[in-house]
Amino acid sequence: MPFFKSLLDKFNFNDLEFYKIKKSQRYLWVITVFIILAGIITLDFLPNQVDLTVGQVSKTDIVAPRTVTYTDQKRTEELKAEAEDQVSKVYEEDRGVLEEVKVSLRDFFDGIEGVVEAENLFSEEVAKLEELARGYEVDIDNEQIEYLLNLSSSKRDELLDDTQIILIKYLNRGVRSDAIDEVKEQFEQEVINLNKGHRYRDMVSSLSKEFIEPNLIFNFEETERRKELARQEVESVKRTIHKDEVVIRHGRVITEEDVRILEALGLRHPTVNYFNILGHVLIVLMFILLTTVYIYRYQKDILDEEGILALLGLLPIVILLLAKIANYIPITYNSFIVPVAAVSIIITILINTNLAVVYTIFLSFLVALATGDGVISIAVLIVSGLTGIYSVSKLTQRSDLVKAGFIVGGVSSLTIFIFMLTEPYLQIIEFVRVVPMGIVNGIIVAVVTNGLLPYVENLFGITSPVKLLELSNPNHPLLKRLLVEAPGTYHHSIIVGNLAETAADQVGADSLLARVAAYYHDVGKIKRSYFFTENQIGYENPHDKLSPNLSTLIITSHIKDGVELAKEYKLPQVIVDIIIQHHGTSLVSFFYQEALHDEQYKNVEEDDFRYDGPKPQTKEAALIMLADMVEAAVRSNASAQRNPGKLEKFVKDLIKSKLDSGELDESDLTLKDLNKIGNAFVNILKGIFHNRIEYPENIAQQFKEGSKLNDSTGK
Repeated sequence: MPFFKSLLDKFNFNDLEFYKIKKSQRYLWVITVFIILAGIITLDFLPNQVDLTVGQVSKTDIVAPRTVTYTDQKRTEELKAEAEDQVSKVYEEDRGVLEEVKVSLRDFFDGIEGVVEAENLFSEEVAKLEELARGYEVDIDNEQIEYLLNLSSSKRDELLDDTQIILIKYLNRGVRSDAIDEVKEQFEQEVINLNKGHRYRDMVSSLSKEFIEPNLIFNFEETERRKELARQEVESVKRTIHKDEVVIRHGRVITEEDVRILEALGLRHPTVNYFNILGHVLIVLMFILLTTVYIYRYQKDILDEEGILALLGLLPIVILLLAKIANYIPITYNSFIVPVAAVSIIITILINTNLAVVYTIFLSFLVALATGDGVISIAVLIVSGLTGIYSVSKLTQRSDLVKAGFIVGGVSSLTIFIFMLTEPYLQIIEFVRVVPMGIVNGIIVAVVTNGLLPYVENLFGITSPVKLLELSNPNHPLLKRLLVEAPGTYHHSIIVGNLAETAADQVGADSLLARVAAYYHDVGKIKRSYFFTENQIGYENPHDKLSPNLSTLIITSHIKDGVELAKEYKLPQVIVDIIIQHHGTSLVSFFYQEALHDEQYKNVEEDDFRYDGPKPQTKEAALIMLADMVEAAVRSNASAQRNPGKLEKFVKDLIKSKLDSGELDESDLTLKDLNKIGNAFVNILKGIFHNRIEYPENIAQQFKEGSKLNDSTGK
C-alpha cells in the first residue's frame, strides 16, 4: 500500500486532464452516462429459464432472483365464485298480476252462471262449460265440470271466494316465476284447512292451480350485474416472494403452486419483458433529465467545470455497480450496505449541499431499482445520505469524515429499526440481522470518503475545504520555505489572508479559499526574495543598480516563479489561477515613472511595465488583488496608519483606482461589494495599526523588577 501511495503522489493527475469535457461534448457525456446507468439497471432482465413441470423433482434449490408480489389466480377465482354464489336472484314484482287473476277468476265464474242459466239440457251445459274452460285455459275434467254445474249459485259464490282468498294470499307474498310449481303444491296443503267436503277442497285446489300466475319476474340482467359486482369486490389474493428466498428445495416434487411461483418469478418460461425494460429505462431517463435541468437552472456554474461534470457522471455509475455487486452477497436488503451517503458527502464537500441533496434522492431511487428492495430501501438511503450531508456541513479536518461515517451508521440503523417495526410479520432473527447493517454502511461510508476524497480531488481537479485546511497549516513545506526564505513576504501574506477572508464573508465569496490562496499568492518571491521591499530590512536595495525595465521584469517574474513552485508542491489549480491573476494587468508604476523621468530612456511603453494578466476572474482573486495592494500601500503610508479618517479615505481611493483602471471588470464584484470590502479592510487595518501607549519609565522598571522576582521564586 505505501508503494502505491508513493507512486500516486509522484503522479500529477492534473497534467493528464483525462476528464476534460468540452462544451460541445456535454450532451454526449450525459447520453453516455444515461446509457450506462440504464444498462446496469436492466441487466437482470436477461432470460434465465427453469424447465420444471408438475410432478418433476427439483435437482437444485431454486432461489428467487428478485422480490415479486403475484396474484394467486386459483384461490382468487375460488373466492370470486363463492361471492357469486352468495348473490340472491333479483325478481321484479308485477303489480298488475293480482288484479288480472282476480278478474279472470270472476269472469270464469260469471261464465259458469251464464251457462247454467242459458240452457236446461245438461249435456249442452257440459259442452259449453268445457268450451268456457278452454277459453280461460283452465284444465278441468268432466267430473269437476259436473260438480260445478251441480253446485248451487250460493255454493259457487262460496267456492269463488275461497279460491280468490288463497290466490290473493300467495300473490301478496309474491310468487316467483321459477317457483310456481312449489306454490301449486302448497295449495294442496292450504285447502286442508277449509272446513268443507273433499270434492269442494279439490275444486278449490284445482282452480287455484289453474288461475295462479307469477307476479315476481326473474331479472336476469340485474342478477348478473350484482354477481359481477360481488366478483369485483373480492380482493385478489396476493402472495409475496422475497428476493433470495428459496422457493423450491432440492429433491422436492413440483406442484401446481410451485409452477405458479416460477411463472410469477419469470423463471419457467422466461421472455424478455420489453415493457418492463422500457419502464426502468424511462425511470433512469426521468431522473437524469430532472438532475440535468436542475443543474442547468440552478447550478449553471457547474457546466463550466469540466472536472465536476466528469465526477457527477461517474459517481452514479460507480454506486450502481456497487449495488449490483451487493446483490450477490447472501443477505437481506442488500441496498443497506451501498454507500450512497459517501456520494452525498463527496458532493457536499467538493461542490455544494443543494446538489448533494438532489443526487442523494436520485441515487436512492436508482439503487432501490437495482437491488429490488423497495420503499424501505429508498427511505433508509435518503435518510443516510441527508445525514451525511448535514454531518459535514462544518468540516474542519479529515477526522471529521470518520465522525460523519459513524453518525451516518447510527442514523441508518435507527431508520432501519423504525421501518422494520412496521413489518406485519416481524421476525426477531431477521430484525437482529438487518438493523446492524446500518452501522456497516456507516463504516463503509467513512472508509470510502476518507480514502477516496484525496484522489478524487487530484483526478478531477476539484479542491475541497479539507484540502484547503491542510494547505493553511503553517507546517506545509512551501509555507515553511516562505517563512524562512522570505519572512517579510510571509507576514505580508498572513495579513493579506486576514483581509481577504474578512472581506469574502461580507460579499458571499469563499472565505476559506480567499485566506489560503492569499497565503500562497506571493510564493514566487522565494526565488529572489531580496528584490522585494518587505524582505529588504537591513539590506541595500538591489534595484538601485538595475534599469527600470530589468527591475520590472524581476518584479513581475514572481508570478511565473509562483506558478512553478505551486505545481512543484502540487497546489490545487484554483490557487494556481489566483497566483496568476492576483496582479491582473496592473502597472508597475514605480519603475514606469522612473523610466519616464530618466532621460536615457526614450519611447517608454506602458505595456512593458505591466503584469501579463489575466485580470481576476473570480471574486476571490479580485479580493486578494485588493488586499495585496491595500496592505502594501498602507504599510508604507505612516500618516494613514496614525489617522483612522485618512486610513479609510486612503483605502477607498486605492480600491477606486483599481476599479477605474478596469482591473475588476472580469470579476463578479459589484459597487456595493466594493464598499463592503473597503469597510472590512479598514476595520482590520485599524486593529493592526492602532496607536500604542508608551509606558512611563518607572512603570517599565517596575515590570522588570517584578519579572526578576517571579523568576527567583519560581513562579
